[in-house]
Amino acid sequence: MLKTHAIKIQFRFEDIMAVTIIDVARRANVSKSTVSLVINNSPAIKLETKYKVLRAIEELGYVPNINARGLTSRKTNILGVLTMVENLSQKSYNFDSDTEIFSYDVSIGIPKGLVNTDFGLLNERFCIPENSNDLPLLIKNNRIDGLFIIGGLFGDDFAKKIKDCGIPTVVVGRKNEFFDYITADLEQGVFLSTTHLLETGHKKLCYINCPVTFSTSVDRYNGFQKAIDSSEVKPEEKWSINAEHNNGAGGYQAIKDIWEAGKRPDAILAANDSIALGIMRYLYEQKVRIPEDISMISYENSILSGYSVPALSTVDINKELIGEEACRILLNRIARPKSKRVSMVIPTTLVHRDSVIVRS
Repeated sequence: MLKTHAIKIQFRFEDIMAVTIIDVARRANVSKSTVSLVINNSPAIKLETKYKVLRAIEELGYVPNINARGLTSRKTNILGVLTMVENLSQKSYNFDSDTEIFSYDVSIGIPKGLVNTDFGLLNERFCIPENSNDLPLLIKNNRIDGLFIIGGLFGDDFAKKIKDCGIPTVVVGRKNEFFDYITADLEQGVFLSTTHLLETGHKKLCYINCPVTFSTSVDRYNGFQKAIDSSEVKPEEKWSINAEHNNGAGGYQAIKDIWEAGKRPDAILAANDSIALGIMRYLYEQKVRIPEDISMISYENSILSGYSVPALSTVDINKELIGEEACRILLNRIARPKSKRVSMVIPTTLVHRDSVIVRS
């Protein structure tokens, strides 16, 4: 299914010049002149119609003629939300993927930052491996005034290409040297959860981190190790492994590998709630009780964590606040393009639930 979808996407990019303004008008069920007015950001077009046309442009992969008179200089009052994903599924959002859960929750906060402004939002999911050296349609179509990049799945080459486009950009959820960024204090969050396990008498710790392809995995591991180094009580054993995928399946396979290697932790830390649920599923199949046999603590405090059995102790990263602040940073960058680069780190807090027990 994924392979077929990737072929469709590639076809759209290769045949992008075959899509005309008439095709867009048909898809949006409006006139050709209405499409033209939307492209040129005419105030005469209702917001609902504008979004309908812009969505049709995105779905068809239509690229307006950027050499048309005055087109590149016009503001659209549209901000792009670009979610970097591991793969492009048929679903608009994949709630087994922690990156997309994070993006969804952050996106609740972003509109709050747009209250009393004329800006609207367009969303796109983008996967670098499946799109090779291509750019997201949000950028190729030259119709956004600013961009949020959510997720850690991109490197310097991609960042440089985005920067060369000259679009005001803020990176959400990771540190970045090219753009303004806002992120939770990843190191502090894992430090808190590791310290909590040590203080509650756990001696054999296992940390299941996010994939090594995520730049955030380094800060997370540093928090785990620093908590151990600074603790007066040292664990008897500790293990750290990177999940292959940033989702439940990744967590399931990671703990399976640990278990089949004969390692028996008395506490497990998960890089996020999606990975944690995969771990819990495997332990349930092995008839391992949480927290009686193994304590579990996670990171992120997504809606999933409160509905697991038992409810997960986790680290809250205040995603809605991150979304609101990201919006404020981006609007400031649009208004003051020469201002000093912003680097904002939001502190985290530990949320105590039912998955950690005090051991003697």
